[in-house]
Amino acid sequence: MSVFSEQDMANAFEKSLIEESIVRLPKFDFSFREVTCQQGIADFVCVNSNGLLEEYKFNKMSSIENSSQILALLKINVGRKFDYLIKQTGMSEISLNRHLKEMINKGYVNEINQKFYRCIPDISSNVNIWAFELKLTNWKRAIFQALQYKAFANYSAVVFPFDKSNVLQKNLHFFKELNIGILLYDANTNKNKWLYYPKKERPISRWHSFFLIGKITNQTSDDNVLSDDF
Repeated sequence: MSVFSEQDMANAFEKSLIEESIVRLPKFDFSFREVTCQQGIADFVCVNSNGLLEEYKFNKMSSIENSSQILALLKINVGRKFDYLIKQTGMSEISLNRHLKEMINKGYVNEINQKFYRCIPDISSNVNIWAFELKLTNWKRAIFQALQYKAFANYSAVVFPFDKSNVLQKNLHFFKELNIGILLYDANTNKNKWLYYPKKERPISRWHSFFLIGKITNQTSDDNVLSDDF
């Protein structure tokens, strides 16, 4: 039975991420702890593209949620009318007008002949976003949460202590079918082993992807971006 708490496990896992001692993980440019992503709160979100955060700096908006929703509906080469955005977002005319003007002023949206275009590009296929859910017990709950993170992440994985290996092995087919990674991790020794390494997938939702990028761009200046200063 695990002799450490989830907090102990998270602290140790954070250190392992910084030291790049988790097997088979790429080198991450940024890692963030406890990221609220509309689809729950991921224990860790890691990104392997520094350029991604530089390219999508739309964090200083009055509402990341509304801005990301609008950006997800807009296209670069096909204009969207105001009425279309009203219908799709459910925002009031006043609210939508305010957010569109804000994004136009910041250069994220352009208006031509009463149609709106997104100025920032789609997320590159070279970008890798990982989401991790740490648990001491309750693999079913872990699956539920990891599934939510697929809305924005290319890889979603759960992290459990080694003493849960047997029950996870018995239910490994669920994780494989859903393409959710399983990493065994010892918070005392930092030993780690993949029971199932996930395959890369396209995030399910452009809206949630833009929202996540807005959140983590904002958090690059907050305390929950990981550093090697211990």
